[in-house]
Amino acid sequence: ALSTGDGCGHTLLTPHSGTLSSRNYPGTYPNHTACRWRLQAPPGTSLLLAFGDVDLEPSEHCARSFLLLADSQAGTAYGPYCRNAVPATPLLVTNSSSVTVLFNSTSHRSGRGLLLSYATSQHPGTHYSQEHIRGLEQALGPLAVCFSVYCPAGCKGIDGDIWGNPSQGYRDTSVLCKAAVHAGVIADELGGQVTLSRQKGITVYDSAFANGLHSKRGSLSEKRLLFHRACHLPLPACGDMLEVAAFNASSWWHEVDVLGQDRAWVAERAALGTDGHSWAAEPSSETAWLELDLGTRRNITGIITKGSSEHHDYYVRSYRVSSSRDGKNWKPYRGSGAQEDKVFEGNSDSHGEVFNAFIPPIAARYIR
Repeated sequence: ALSTGDGCGHTLLTPHSGTLSSRNYPGTYPNHTACRWRLQAPPGTSLLLAFGDVDLEPSEHCARSFLLLADSQAGTAYGPYCRNAVPATPLLVTNSSSVTVLFNSTSHRSGRGLLLSYATSQHPGTHYSQEHIRGLEQALGPLAVCFSVYCPAGCKGIDGDIWGNPSQGYRDTSVLCKAAVHAGVIADELGGQVTLSRQKGITVYDSAFANGLHSKRGSLSEKRLLFHRACHLPLPACGDMLEVAAFNASSWWHEVDVLGQDRAWVAERAALGTDGHSWAAEPSSETAWLELDLGTRRNITGIITKGSSEHHDYYVRSYRVSSSRDGKNWKPYRGSGAQEDKVFEGNSDSHGEVFNAFIPPIAARYIR
């Protein structure tokens, strides 16, 4: 799958799902641009396309700004689409594993452009591009308590807000698949099947920074969304912390304060929830690392980091992760199918907690 042209906006395309939008979406798309996306699914499967938004300035026969989809295998085309000729249904089921999406703009005054997502026929479940719970209620009925949807890759970058966090759940007006990325149940670069339930709302939804996304602090709602492994099987709580048998580090800071008192910022102080100061590397260190020995091989699904708010405004803004089964041979974490080491977004202040999920999980005894 690939994209070319000067009219391309947020785009994440994988063989199994993806999300694409025109440049500036949801702001007005620019004049005299074009973008061509070629979507290619695995052989033997077909593409399902979901129209999240098609808002192109109207013209006769959509001859000016338009969206056109071509199925080269079947020799058929869908569109052209614009504001006065929108798709008949929000979901287009093709019989082809290859579809070319063409967006073209000329001089115009208004229009958000387009938001489109896709998945392949091998993924069961209802498929949405920009999900709000009211859309789910229309599809599933108001009495649906637990349901499953397929979230395409690229949900993290679409427009829309989320309120809440993984432990509390999310306000029911949150963009669903964006909330799933925030909760760490899917990786944005992969997408995947999501199982969730609607439960009674709560008074306040606390904000959090997780998996590269900020959620907002939200007020009372009638319902909230909770993610599950399967219906009626809740996700393991992040409060189920793994025991650390020993801490090690590349170095530690031996601080002498203004009163001449010693303070040792040793590795053992890195445990989350430790009173007072934390671990810190020796100030001149350029390639610092912190090592956790879990005592035995464990399945590690995520990490929570926090700065040291004791006297110093210290925190780690980004980091990489490596794992080892024997403490000698180290494997960098890259995520599914990635060719480069994954860089995790860390903290932006010394007091807030930041959660990052490992998808897939890490099976190891040692973590750096």
